Amino acid sequence: MSSDSIAGECSGLRVLAFEGWDGGSHASVRASIERHASGTWRWCTLRPANWRWRLRLGAADLVAAAGETGCLQEPWDAVFVTSLVSLADLAALLPAELARTPRILYMHENQAAYPSAAGRGDPRDAHAAATNLMSMLAADLILWNSRWNRDSFLQQMEDMLRRGHAPVQRDVLGEVADRSVIAWPPVETPEATDSEVLHNASEAKARGLTLVAWPHRWEHDKGPDALLAIERDRGAALGIGWVLLGEQFEQSPPEMAALIAHAGDRVVHAGWASRGAYETWLHACDWVLSTARHEFFGIAVVEALLTGCLPWLPNRLSYPELVPPEDLGLTPEAPPGDPQRRVAAIREHLKAATAPEATRRIEAHVAATASRGGLAGR
Repeated sequence: MSSDSIAGECSGLRVLAFEGWDGGSHASVRASIERHASGTWRWCTLRPANWRWRLRLGAADLVAAAGETGCLQEPWDAVFVTSLVSLADLAALLPAELARTPRILYMHENQAAYPSAAGRGDPRDAHAAATNLMSMLAADLILWNSRWNRDSFLQQMEDMLRRGHAPVQRDVLGEVADRSVIAWPPVETPEATDSEVLHNASEAKARGLTLVAWPHRWEHDKGPDALLAIERDRGAALGIGWVLLGEQFEQSPPEMAALIAHAGDRVVHAGWASRGAYETWLHACDWVLSTARHEFFGIAVVEALLTGCLPWLPNRLSYPELVPPEDLGLTPEAPPGDPQRRVAAIREHLKAATAPEATRRIEAHVAATASRGGLAGR
């Protein structure tokens, strides 16, 4: 079906959507759906706060907020919920008629495969993973932002259930798999608008530096130790100019400070940047590097690839889904023979992730589920 046909099918769709963590990539996806959707989407959201409390108790606040706006009394074709909301709890709190409306769960992440914070006393919470599972069993359709997200959940959850003290009698993971579809999140194509950033990048390239974007949160799961090892081993030899983007927190990994000290004036940018500056830095860079040990999709990497950065990505996690096979294993030491041809091929590969196209696909799945009605027997 063409994009225009999908838009026509969805133009009368009415979706009541709940987002329990309206920040970061969750907020970006929500904003893109609002911008590009053909149907009517009404969002009830909560600001980012302690994720465990949002997952376990946020449903009550969301339903209360929806009630205050009067939208719980309106007719809706589907209820759309993201992964830091307990869909089972939310459905139990909705008015009876709305609770029977088809439910779609969008999995940005999953708590079964999310890595623990080593050394911080933050072990994985099996109850949070179980909450994810119960949300899935309450859903008519589960949309995953990558195959890796789905597969990692099923693998880790199978192990958790096997070790459980009270074995689950139903084939719950089979039910999850049967209701699952992969739907990449919408990614807006970055623009180059910041003249000061372009000037600084030009000066760095005039010094002979190859600009490499590292667009991740400054946290342990993004592999700052591996990033530091690259700098120490071959950063100077390759003439890498580091553009270290991403959100910082009160306690950043010590490897980030060590890298900045080691690279010296080859650190062209380090730290938070406004959205316009961030996007312009991506346009200015030659490569995008990921050292992540955890990535359920990788919106920041996709943004960089859409601007024309070459991929310096490991052959694991979600990355094999994001680029053609021949583009895994590229590095500044082993660049492609025809960079522009590879950039064009990667952009074509990622067309389904561009915001208008990805939103249309998500909406089409929602509309199809709404037309079939809710789970049999509910």
